Parts: sequence; C-alpha cells; structure tokens
Amino acid sequence: MKRSYKRWSEAEVLRMIGELSRGGKPLNSGYIARNHPALAYAGRKFYGTWENTIKAAGLDYETIRRKSFWSKDEIVSQIRTLKAAGEALNVSAAERTHGGLVGAAAVYFGSWRQAIKAAGLDYAKIKRQKEWSKAEIVSEIKRMRSQGVNLGTTIPIRKRYRTLHAAAVRYFGSWAAAMKAAKLERLLKH
Repeated sequence: MKRSYKRWSEAEVLRMIGELSRGGKPLNSGYIARNHPALAYAGRKFYGTWENTIKAAGLDYETIRRKSFWSKDEIVSQIRTLKAAGEALNVSAAERTHGGLVGAAAVYFGSWRQAIKAAGLDYAKIKRQKEWSKAEIVSEIKRMRSQGVNLGTTIPIRKRYRTLHAAAVRYFGSWAAAMKAAKLERLLKH
C-alpha cells in the first residue's frame, strides 16, 4: 500500500494552526512535535522556528509556550496555590500534573522535598511514600522471592516496585547491594 504525503504550503500550515487553536488543542512546540510532526516540520521549514510560525498565525507565542522560567518565589507561590486548591503534592502526583514545577524545584531548591519545606509545608504529611528501614527492605525482598518474583534484573524491579527499589538504592547504594544484604545476590543477572 502506497503512503500518501500531505503537501504543505504556508497557507495550509496557518490554516491547521487555526483549526487546532479553535479546537482548544495545545500549540506549544513539544505537543505539536509529538502529535503533529509534519506540521512542526512544515512550520519550521517555512518560518524558521515554531515561535515564528505561531507569530505568523497571529497568535501570542508567550501565552502558548509551555516552558516557564521560574524563580524561587514563583515556585513557592505555585506550591502554596496548589495546596490551597487541594491538589496532591506528593512527588508522584506532582510530577504527573506539574512536571515543569517539580523540575524547576529540583533546579532551584535541590529537590521537591526542599521546595515543599520552603513553601512552609510539612513534607512528612504530604508524601505518600513508605518510610523504609534496611531490615524492612531485606524482609520485603525475601518475601517477594518466596512469592516467586524475579528479582534478578534491576529495570523491571525499578518499574514495578518503584518505592522498594528507591529505598534499596537510598539505604544500600544499589539494588545489587540490597540483594546481597538479603543473601540473594546469586539471583542477579549479569
């Protein structure tokens, strides 16, 4: 089956941007590159940059672009606003809904936890992650082994058991070291 390719013109690029805008779709460069790569390419081809393309369509690029330039005060203010709105501020939820803010917090404060503290909030009440001890980590690894969970490769463990893996790395330095502490290092695949 032969693929058909759309022939883009400057007018077609602008028409498509207008259509997406009227439909309430995001027009930031990341969204367009992921969801409409041919449009992104054509826009850059005709106008040099996506920003110039948006401006040619008569739209204000500053209101469209998703990247924000944060300051410490803006981060703290946004965290307080989200808290007042009742939004979940544990790192997992915040990354899903406000990834840019979490990233900026890491840059300006060193971590999300530190940004939460700077906003005057008690991180212990916000986080949902279980507090682990070395003994609990070892016990959990042994329990999982007894249930037949494949513990030998790091990537699947990191994906399926994220909090356990993070705690193992935090307390032991690596998943392999935690497995050694559980006397299960023979299961590790090299």
